Amino acid sequence: MKYVEKAPHVDPVRMRHITDEALLAELGVTSIAEARPWRRPDPAWDGPATIEEADALIGAEVDFLDKGRGRSRLYGFHYLRWMTPLVHAYRETGDARYAAEWDRLFRQWYGTRDQVEGDWPGLDVIWYSLGVWARSMHVTRAMAELADEPALSDECWAMMMKTVLGGARWSAEEHDEFRHGNWQFVCAAELLHVATLFPELPEAPRWAEIGRARVLEHLELDVRADGGHHERSPGYHGMVLDAVHRVLALDPSFAEHPRVRAMHSWFASLVTSGGWIPHLQDSGVVWPAGALRRGAELGVRPEPGSHLLDASGYAIFRAGHLHTVINYGPYVGHELEPHSHHAALDFVLSGWGVPLAWEAGGPPSYDDPGYYDWYQATRGHNTILVPGEEYTEDRKAGLDLFHAGQHVDVFAGHHHGYSARHDRRIVFVRDEPSYWLVTDSIDADAVWQVHGLAPWKPHGSGYVTKNLLVVPLEAPDEVLHGNGPARIPDPATGTAEYGEIHSLGLRRADGRFTVALVPFTDDPPAVHLATVPPLASPQETSVPDHLRVAIGGIVDTVSASTWARADVREGWAADG
Repeated sequence: MKYVEKAPHVDPVRMRHITDEALLAELGVTSIAEARPWRRPDPAWDGPATIEEADALIGAEVDFLDKGRGRSRLYGFHYLRWMTPLVHAYRETGDARYAAEWDRLFRQWYGTRDQVEGDWPGLDVIWYSLGVWARSMHVTRAMAELADEPALSDECWAMMMKTVLGGARWSAEEHDEFRHGNWQFVCAAELLHVATLFPELPEAPRWAEIGRARVLEHLELDVRADGGHHERSPGYHGMVLDAVHRVLALDPSFAEHPRVRAMHSWFASLVTSGGWIPHLQDSGVVWPAGALRRGAELGVRPEPGSHLLDASGYAIFRAGHLHTVINYGPYVGHELEPHSHHAALDFVLSGWGVPLAWEAGGPPSYDDPGYYDWYQATRGHNTILVPGEEYTEDRKAGLDLFHAGQHVDVFAGHHHGYSARHDRRIVFVRDEPSYWLVTDSIDADAVWQVHGLAPWKPHGSGYVTKNLLVVPLEAPDEVLHGNGPARIPDPATGTAEYGEIHSLGLRRADGRFTVALVPFTDDPPAVHLATVPPLASPQETSVPDHLRVAIGGIVDTVSASTWARADVREGWAADG
C-alpha cells in the first residue's frame, strides 16, 4: 500500500530510540530521537476495560481474515479497539505480558491487513475513514503507554508508526474537500491530532491545514443551528463531540466557536432524570455525564424546561421527573447507509429515571437480522402504522404548533410517510397528576402503537405496562400485541443491556385515535375519558370538541386550544 510504504524523509521522527539500521532504512530516516506521543486525556479511552478482558487475549488465536464476523463487523474488528484492554492492563499493572501480547497481535494484523476483503462494494476494510480514524486513536495511545517497554519490539513499533503515518497520508488525500457525515468529521479531527504529534514531518503542516479546515467546515455545515449533528443520532453526535474534544485539547481556541457550545447544549436538552439520552435513530443509549461536565467547563448553560431543537426536528417536554422527546425531523442520507429510522411523530417517554414508552433504538450490529424490519422499521416506534403500506423515506415531516406553557405543553405536527397524511397532537399536562393526551388522524385503516417494558394487561377501559397506563377514548376494532429487543437503561449501573419491549397496537378502520398515557409509580390510577358534549359528527374534526379526562378525583377539560382544571385554565393557538 502506497500510504504505508511511503516513508518520511526527516530527521528526527518522534519515536522511541531505534538503532536497528534495517528498520531505519525501512522508515527512510537516518536516525530517530527518543520522544513520546501525546499523553493528554483522551475521551476515546474513558470507557471501561478490565484486566479480565486483557487476560482473555493472552495466547488467543485470531483469524484477521474471517468473514464470519459479519459484513459490517469485519470492518469494526479492524479498528483494533478489541486489543486496547492490553494497553489498559499494562498501564494498570506494568506487566510486560500485556505489551508482548499487543506486539504479537499487532504484528499478525499488520502482516495480513492487505489480504482482508470486505463485502461492502467499493469500500476497503482497512483504507476507509472510520478504520483509519479509530486505529490511529488506539495505536497512538499504545505508542505512548508502551514506549519504554522492552517487550514491545522495535519491529512492532515501526509497524505502528507506519500505520499511523500511512493513515494520515490517506486521510489528507481522501478528505481534500467537505462532505457531510460523521466519517469525515472524526477522521479530520484525528488527522489534526497526528499532525500535532509529529510536527517534524514535512507533511505535518499540510495535514494540520486540511484537518483544521475540515473540522471548521463540519462545525459550520454538519452541525445544525441547535447544536445537533447532521445525522440526528445521539450516539453519532457523541462520537463527533468526542472528536471535537480531542481538537480542543490540541487547540483551545476552538472552544470559542458557537457550535461547539451548542453541541453540548443539545446533549443537555435530551438527557433524562436518569442521566441517559434515549437511543434515537441508529443510536445506543448515551450516558453523557463526561460531555456535560466539559460543556459546563466551557460555560454552557442548558436551556431549562420544554423547548424545541427545531433544526434537528425534536420537541422536548420536561417537567420534574418526566421527560418527552418527539421526533418530527427529516430522514437523513449517508455515504454508505443512513442512520435515520422509518418513523416520524414518534415519541419516547421517561419518568423517575426509567423508560415509560420506549422504542427499538439502534441495533447491536448493523449485521443484525432485525436491523431493517425491527430497529429501523416503523413498527419499532411509538407512532401510527398503516398495515400493507411501505413507509417512504421522503416523509416531509413538519411542525404545526409548539406551546411551552405553565400548566401544559403542546406539540402538533404532520408527515407524509404514507399515502395519506398523518396528523398528531400531543398535550402534556405538567400539573400533577401529569399525563400525555395523544390525538391522531389519518385517512386509512391504521394501528396506534406504543411499546412498554412489560407485557400489556387490560386495566379498566385501558391497558397497563410497567409504570404506564394507556386509555383510549374509544374502543379499538382490534388489539394487537408483539415484542422485540431494545436496550434498557439502568441508572443504578450506568448500563443499557438488551432486554425486551412489548408493543400495544390499537387498530381502527377510521384512523382516528385519542389516547391518554398516564404514568404511575405504585398502582395504576382510575382513568376515564369522555367527550363533552358528544360530537355530532366525528368526521368533521380530528380533535374532539371537548374531552373530559378524569384521574382519580381530578377532572380536566381539554379542547382544540384550551386546558382547564378547577379554576385554572391555559390556552394555546389552535394548530392548522
